[in-house]
Amino acid sequence: MPPMAARSILIALLSVFTLAAMALAGGKDDIMAGNRAAQAGQFKKAITLYSQAIASKQLTPANLAVAYNNRGSARDDLGRTKVALADYAQAIAIDPEYAEAYYNRSYTYEKLRQWDKALADGSKAAELQPNDDTYLQREHYLRSKAKGK
Repeated sequence: MPPMAARSILIALLSVFTLAAMALAGGKDDIMAGNRAAQAGQFKKAITLYSQAIASKQLTPANLAVAYNNRGSARDDLGRTKVALADYAQAIAIDPEYAEAYYNRSYTYEKLRQWDKALADGSKAAELQPNDDTYLQREHYLRSKAKGK
């Protein structure tokens, strides 16, 4: 193969790998930007960014679960509980060991006064993270609320 042809093939391959890496980073970058928007109280912007990350089709399953979970939280903060629950369910379907999605969904169920569902999710989060006091305290709180319903 002539040196010029080999160089062209090498450049083409590097371009493909670079574009693939940029696309992968783009989905993660959208999650990070969504997190910053949510922390600033810009929930509509956060939802858009998380949706872009999901649509990128470039996220690992773990990151995809995070994007759905975080979008669910932003939607819940805007009072969009039904679509928030759908996002949490999607996050859990992708990664059934993702405690944060159960934890967050427990808050949405609590808002809806669905104590049994809130407790089930709070308990699952605590089961998945037995050394995390936040999850354990949440489960304890929900047990007391479920008893008094």
